[in-house]
Amino acid sequence: MSELVYTASSMLKKVFRNGERSLSRQELESRLQNTYGISLQRTGQSPGEVIEEALAEEASPFHVGSSHAVVEMDAPFRDHIAEELVRYFLENKGPLTAEQCLKKLRWHNIISYSYAENKLPLYKDPRFVRFIGSDLWYLARWEIANDHIYRFLVDKQVKQLPLAQLLLMMEHELNLSRREYVFVPEGDPRFHIVEGLVIVSYERESEPQPEAEEVQVNVLQEQEQEDVIVNENIQREEEVAVTMANELKTASVFEDVLVNAQDSTEKLELRIKEMEEEVLEHFKSNNMSAISQLVAEKEKCEAIVAALEKVIEIVNK
Repeated sequence: MSELVYTASSMLKKVFRNGERSLSRQELESRLQNTYGISLQRTGQSPGEVIEEALAEEASPFHVGSSHAVVEMDAPFRDHIAEELVRYFLENKGPLTAEQCLKKLRWHNIISYSYAENKLPLYKDPRFVRFIGSDLWYLARWEIANDHIYRFLVDKQVKQLPLAQLLLMMEHELNLSRREYVFVPEGDPRFHIVEGLVIVSYERESEPQPEAEEVQVNVLQEQEQEDVIVNENIQREEEVAVTMANELKTASVFEDVLVNAQDSTEKLELRIKEMEEEVLEHFKSNNMSAISQLVAEKEKCEAIVAALEKVIEIVNK
């Protein structure tokens, strides 16, 4: 699991304990080293460099305290938006991007269409974390289920399965609640996602290294040959996965249609609300021509919304 590395800010969020608002750099560096020592080795960073990176982030919840030797974390403001986001993550039973969070908040009329992404509580609230190289946000409370899943699939000799089936397996066969555990394929070389299918790359057991130089060379050559075979097997499995995934493309297209229809409906409904306010403004200035144009546009938008709702209903059947 050392391949999964939290962002600098997320690491700090995880090592600050509940209720703590400031730590000495020495204590913070010690906690980072003890908790994420392997991850830091992979990234080539020292705990001090992680702290500086977190402090430099644009929407960082961390800042230098009364002296350079102290790092403080902003007290999370438990506003309605943050609570709604936690609910969305739990309902989704998995990660979300910032853009997906914005869409959900707009869909429920919690924020305006002009609400900026960097204002989302994701960045400052310690309940939300990210991994390096991924746009997805996770709940900090979630445990990573990758090791449990990998051992189970290896024991069952399963080499590939649909992602949806894997998530169902987590809950019903491994008894891992998706409100508490999460599958994180990004950055884990044991799993490859191809067209909605999860391909499992089996790890080879490490062999003891002989002392003789000639034997070591032979072992290295054998390992290189095995690596070539493994890579060829992965390529073949990916090709098979693509073939299998083609059978699922219709369902994927329906999902895309549904998302696009919902997004379009959201935008139209927001525009309808804006037009209602504009009509009131023009009414005050007795601008009947503008009102007439807005009414016509509003009726057209409402007709389109009704048509899109029928599309959504058909897709959901």
